[in-house]
Amino acid sequence: MHSRTRILTLALLASAPFAQAQSAWIPDAQQIIAVPAFTYSSFDEFWMGDTLVSPLKDADEALRQYTGFVALEYGITSKIAFDATVGYAATSSTTVLGPGDEGLMDTQIGLRYKLVDGDAQSSPWIPTVTVRLGGIIAGTYDANTPFSIGDGASGIEGSLLMAKEFGETGFGMFGGIGYRWRVDPVPADIFGNVGIYQRIGGFTVSFTYWNTTSLDGLDIGGPGFNPGAGVDSGFPAVKEINQIVSGGIGYTDKGGRTYLVTIGNNIAGRNTGDKFILGAFVSLPFGP
Repeated sequence: MHSRTRILTLALLASAPFAQAQSAWIPDAQQIIAVPAFTYSSFDEFWMGDTLVSPLKDADEALRQYTGFVALEYGITSKIAFDATVGYAATSSTTVLGPGDEGLMDTQIGLRYKLVDGDAQSSPWIPTVTVRLGGIIAGTYDANTPFSIGDGASGIEGSLLMAKEFGETGFGMFGGIGYRWRVDPVPADIFGNVGIYQRIGGFTVSFTYWNTTSLDGLDIGGPGFNPGAGVDSGFPAVKEINQIVSGGIGYTDKGGRTYLVTIGNNIAGRNTGDKFILGAFVSLPFGP
């Protein structure tokens, strides 16, 4: 796997809870990439429906989430790759949102197939195009607590991914769009991202915009919303929208290991926290 591929994979993992976390570029055949990672997020304001409110800030409180996970990729062939992400997360809060929670985060597994190898094309403009089919296994946290670790539902997802580096400039673009279905009462999602990066020697700077939009669901505090009546009318059933921008800087050493730190923030949302996000990632290649 080239250094640009590792940086792009890490840049996408930086916001894994909010959109797809895989790139159009896949590992080389028989190569394993292991990525241990840690992310921290915090917010003291949140959207009830599409209205930003601040009872946490007014009470000098915040909700914080700490997530440690490992993402694995394996190149089955030069065109097919397997991926899996497993981890553990915890939230902490105080009076307004009640006690925190912890548990296994939702596990994600997937297969990617490279439809077009942009690096092998004579045209400088043809991107690498890859499709991914994935599964989601619900974690062990309580999904019906306010702004929980996740939605607590298993499901399936599919996405179309693209990436292109332009000649020897070190400049590239990437993006993707997908659809996610999970068991009731969690609404289906449309998700996607678009980003750019620049490689300078062993360093890479990247910027990404993310959007995850539920196709239906309830509003917090709106008609039908009653967490005390169960998950069907609680937090897993809300219509959630996240728009996030993130940036990262990474370095690839002579041994092929890549290190990345990231920072991100919501720019808009619905039924979600106005999150500030930090991440730290290491990519460890094994094999060819």
